[in-house]
Amino acid sequence: MRKKYALSVGLLFVIASVCRLAYVVELFCAQVQRDTGAWYWAEYSTFSISDETAKYRLTVAGYCGDASDAMAAAAFSNWMATGMMFSTPDSDNDVCPDCNCASHSGWWMAHCSANHLTRDSTNAIWTSVSGPAVYDVVFSRMLVRLN
Repeated sequence: MRKKYALSVGLLFVIASVCRLAYVVELFCAQVQRDTGAWYWAEYSTFSISDETAKYRLTVAGYCGDASDAMAAAAFSNWMATGMMFSTPDSDNDVCPDCNCASHSGWWMAHCSANHLTRDSTNAIWTSVSGPAVYDVVFSRMLVRLN
């Protein structure tokens, strides 16, 4: 049985404002250039979120892992999540003038995204210029830990 658990971005801001956190993403991909049916990971040693008035702007840096750096070195520079405000279906904070990239679920987006792990309509995506392409993410875990 597939379950979804969510932590509000507001609560995540509160936790990140009092603790120094690292952000870890684990991805299970059905179709990957290297293999099929494997887990990959990306970790960012720097992870912070601004407050509500700044629309929960994301900062990630210090990547390591084997899933490629899709948050800070996306396949297209206008798809990077770092530096972006959080967008939701009812709060369009991306920089795409003609659309709401978060029309189905919330995420940090510029012109849509190369790392949208909360998509409901199709499998999530994760891709960057710095590593192997990972497109069809079937399951993902987004974790934070004390740094």
